[in-house]
Amino acid sequence: MKHEYKNRYGDIYTFTKLEDDSILMEGEFKWIKSSDSHIDPSGGPFIHIGQMLCHVIGGEINDIVDGFERVDEGYLIKTKPHKYNANDTSHLANLKTIGGIINTTEN
Repeated sequence: MKHEYKNRYGDIYTFTKLEDDSILMEGEFKWIKSSDSHIDPSGGPFIHIGQMLCHVIGGEINDIVDGFERVDEGYLIKTKPHKYNANDTSHLANLKTIGGIINTTEN
């Protein structure tokens, strides 16, 4: 799976999901801030541990960022799978809707 991201300066970064589920990020890294917890090339994208990658760069790579490693080609983004259950509605309140208005006072 491959996804391209264009930052605010027009730089293109390519994200390629590898067989081991890590993501190879390739592009221009001349100006970049990085630490153990994030990478931030000039113009973006700012990527931080704990984020779902698709929420930052778009596309369909919906793994959770777990770490970074500098490699010759760019950065290797280590990931863990996003645990998602489409049938889990436990986050929804038991509400009564009357004419489009939610009544939270009744049980």
